[in-house]
Amino acid sequence: MTAHAQIPFETLVEIVEELPVEQQQLLLTRIQGHIKRKNLTAEEKMRLLRSIQIDAKVIQEPSPRREDWYDDDGR
Repeated sequence: MTAHAQIPFETLVEIVEELPVEQQQLLLTRIQGHIKRKNLTAEEKMRLLRSIQIDAKVIQEPSPRREDWYDDDGR
């Protein structure tokens, strides 16, 4: 039997945020499994990708020089 509750999205988010971390992870895993079983369009996949992106300021651009990354002379 399937129940369709009419819960506003923001209310649902607040409820999920009150769950313990383990239950949040379990819920996320179940949702990801559900999404994987669906055939998503490219637009839906891009929307999912954008939903998990973070807006973080880059403190320093990474160096393109190998020596700076590995502290060696490349040999």
